[in-house]
Amino acid sequence: EDLARMVMNTLNNKKSEYAPIYSDDMSLTEKIDTIARSIYGADGVTYSAAARRELKKITEMGFGGLPV
Repeated sequence: EDLARMVMNTLNNKKSEYAPIYSDDMSLTEKIDTIARSIYGADGVTYSAAARRELKKITEMGFGGLPV
């Protein structure tokens, strides 16, 4: 019960510091690259031919603007 009260107090009183690390208008490969670099510390992302084809299909279907 005390923990629940503390959690609710934090949720109700602490300002969120969330800020997206990429914009929705970036390409899927740019979004993935940004996540890989910013969160996982990668030097970059290498895509197989199959992955590039799938990302192209996803974009052509109109889903490229969705969050990754």
